[in-house]
Amino acid sequence: MAHSSVPRWPRTDPGVDETGRAYAVLAFGADAERVAARWRERLAVLGRPVRAWSGERATETVLSDLADQVGAATVGWRLMLAGPQADVLRARAVALAGGAVDAEVTVLVTDDRLRRVWCAHCETTTEAADDVVCAGCGRDLVVHAHVSRHRAAYLGTAR
Repeated sequence: MAHSSVPRWPRTDPGVDETGRAYAVLAFGADAERVAARWRERLAVLGRPVRAWSGERATETVLSDLADQVGAATVGWRLMLAGPQADVLRARAVALAGGAVDAEVTVLVTDDRLRRVWCAHCETTTEAADDVVCAGCGRDLVVHAHVSRHRAAYLGTAR
């Protein structure tokens, strides 16, 4: 039986986990912002506090702020992420590294073409849509059906 660690991302809006008491909503890109706006509207109706951010990419600044939020989170905190797979994976990895659990994180991937690939040879992470040439060692990489939740990247090995 084949096994894959590639997350099965929802193809439609999973909606708001209404069991939370406080929320962080992060949207990466215009498509994600439309989804996040619906989430924020629903949370406003529920009267839940929301810390929201939207922009094009999961930058180091955004991820650092998210790490601070996770560190200060209390019981009932929820994280809602929407955007391209590469950005959502990075933000999710930061949250999990900070102590969040999968049940506290809602994800909607708007585009899965761009992948983060971790080279097993030189330990460099490269973003690519199709053929992957490692940015660190220059090797052509085969991308495996394994995603590290800690590295937020697929596994790549030399062809």
